Amino acid sequence: MYLTIFLLPLLSAQKVGLVLSGGGAKGIAHIGVLKALEENNIPVDYIAGTSMGAIVGSLYAMGYTPDEIIDIFKSNDFKYWSSGEIESNYIYYYRNGDHKPDFIKLKFKINKQDTLDIRSKILPAYLVSPRQMNYAFVPLFAQANAVARGNFDSLFVPFRCVASDIFRKETVIFRRGVLGDVIRASMTFPFRFKPIMIDNNLLFDGGIYNNFPVNVMRDDFKPDFMIGSVVSNNPEKPDEQDVMTQIENMIMKHTNYDILKTEGVLLRFDLKNISTFDFSRIDELVKIGYDSTMHNLAEIKLRVPRSVSLTELSQKRKAFRSRFPALKFQNVIVEGVDSLQKRYVERTFHYDNYVFDLKEFKQAYFKLISDDKISEVIPHAIYNPANGLFDLVLNVKTEDHLKVLFGGNISLSNSNQAYVGLSYQNLTQYAQTAYLDAHFGRFYNALRLATRIDIPTKLNWYLKLSLTLHKFNYMDGNSLFFDNSQPTIFKQTEAYGKFCVGFPFTMNGRMEFGSGYGWLTDYYPRNNGWGTTSGINEKSTYSTGCVYGRMESYTLNHTMYATKGYNYSTSIYLFGGVENFNSGTNTIQKTEVWLQYRAKMDRYFPVLPQFSMGLYGELVYSNRNLLQNYTASIIQAPSFHPTPHSKTVFNEAFSANQFAAIGLKPIYNLSKQLHIREELYGFVPYKTISRMYDNATIYSKPFNSFQFLSETSLVLNFKVASATLFVNYYSSPTRNWNFGVNIGFLLFNSKFME
Repeated sequence: MYLTIFLLPLLSAQKVGLVLSGGGAKGIAHIGVLKALEENNIPVDYIAGTSMGAIVGSLYAMGYTPDEIIDIFKSNDFKYWSSGEIESNYIYYYRNGDHKPDFIKLKFKINKQDTLDIRSKILPAYLVSPRQMNYAFVPLFAQANAVARGNFDSLFVPFRCVASDIFRKETVIFRRGVLGDVIRASMTFPFRFKPIMIDNNLLFDGGIYNNFPVNVMRDDFKPDFMIGSVVSNNPEKPDEQDVMTQIENMIMKHTNYDILKTEGVLLRFDLKNISTFDFSRIDELVKIGYDSTMHNLAEIKLRVPRSVSLTELSQKRKAFRSRFPALKFQNVIVEGVDSLQKRYVERTFHYDNYVFDLKEFKQAYFKLISDDKISEVIPHAIYNPANGLFDLVLNVKTEDHLKVLFGGNISLSNSNQAYVGLSYQNLTQYAQTAYLDAHFGRFYNALRLATRIDIPTKLNWYLKLSLTLHKFNYMDGNSLFFDNSQPTIFKQTEAYGKFCVGFPFTMNGRMEFGSGYGWLTDYYPRNNGWGTTSGINEKSTYSTGCVYGRMESYTLNHTMYATKGYNYSTSIYLFGGVENFNSGTNTIQKTEVWLQYRAKMDRYFPVLPQFSMGLYGELVYSNRNLLQNYTASIIQAPSFHPTPHSKTVFNEAFSANQFAAIGLKPIYNLSKQLHIREELYGFVPYKTISRMYDNATIYSKPFNSFQFLSETSLVLNFKVASATLFVNYYSSPTRNWNFGVNIGFLLFNSKFME
């Protein structure tokens, strides 16, 4: 009799609800569950999900097939939005400022009451930037949301999503709304992803309070039969040595991962060897979910007599997706900023109220977020049935006005550097930035004042003015342990100003046209060569003006030790000025005019999953005449310095007025942050600048010299800086080995003629 009572309601089951737990990457197993159910004609009438269960469930509820969902998780798009990495083709280099060696930022927000709100970025609030995700969720969810008009009961499969309100300490159940936003809320794992505001509430991962929403399925849909897919467990007992288990126990409420036998069937999986963020094992996870479902298929079929054929399901799915409106936009609505800032955003993003497509939206979005005055742009595509197009609503958040930057480089050699920067930026109908940079060190000291004004038009452009005063103190050697007795071989000071106009070309490139004037001074010893201890007693001064044009494309993933991307640059300068040579007893003056061309390539190619190859090339041509003596000529000649260490030493063998250089950089990636790199460079001057017995100078015959540089480095690229252990060898002078450790950024302002 008991068996009859138990089976009667199950044999008449008509509506099936699928409940998907959270669990990070483990939740990809849910796709295998869906795949097995579809192939065996088991209907899914309702879906409720948390976190990764909400992502997989929402995609299925929008009409994606299991195979299409697998393709999404394998796509580069998923890799970008789950990691926060911006794809290189959409890095808008035009708006990038000069690289600075900072790793600590203090922000000061100046509000209308003239008070300061101090914020620090020493410890980030989240690890994954939301910028890529903010874009990605528009094309992923907007069309289905438009068809359902924000009502999740009107999706291809009625759907419920769960998030957590940590202020009220309660679960939030979403039955309607902006689908992309609620999925963002449900998957916001604390400290990894940035939380999202919905209805003025800050929401986090649904798994904090309800990681398996059986109660939501039961209360909202009242299905006849439930299938539960569980890929998670309650937090383990906290370990005194394991901070993660301690945090999980503090923030996560224990979840009941059971379904009553009378209500349905529960699927569990052996996923102990899968970590929360291991998204590389997609096929394996799908198979685990598929196999487990097939193992329980007989029981499911027995208790779900109703079936839906693949043909019927495909027709229904096709009919639903045929209602998707084309993802085209017209009206741009800007929120979160004042009227002048709104005008700046509108002019940057959109002109003349024309209809634009997803590709144009994507380019415009990434152009806007590349602006250092903008901290975040959250786009929403709202369907307008009146014209059959989408209105694009942009919620814009601006950066704080004032920043104080700290950084530099810690070294066991004389390349220790300290950096302090001050930046003030203001966004009106134009974007204005003013900054002051100061560098301090035994090798390099500098003060730079600059301002830039961005003017958004159909052809964006900017004006930039900079004033630089800096000094290089080149010493004899750069040993592993700093020796205060190292003699100075020469000093170089520059004071110059430059004014330029810049324009974008392609997403990754920009060009500048400008002019400048500088006062340059070289102090060096008389006649007796480098490494002298007799004192610096000669100098050459130069009053020089220039006009120039420069083009650059840049997508490198790290400032100092890149492993991906490229940097191409080419420049042409016309210089003119006066050289004054002072020997201490007399002064010689000479007027000179010359042309200088420089081209550089630095590109990295993936070869194997853990191995990549960098290719470097540089070409320099200058028709400048030789100067009053060898020392002045070799100091002023363009130099080849492809590594951070080579920028801190002066090696006369790698300076020439015309040269070509090439380099190979095999890189083995031990992890995402840690790699070993070998760098091999060859340097060929067209004519070597040679010293005569009285320090006079002469050109050698063409191509009579070849120099090389080799460096091996162990590099840790972490989020705010780099740490490097290196050893290198220069072919000249002989036995020129160098060892070093650097932590931070070893970056300097460009010299006047670079």
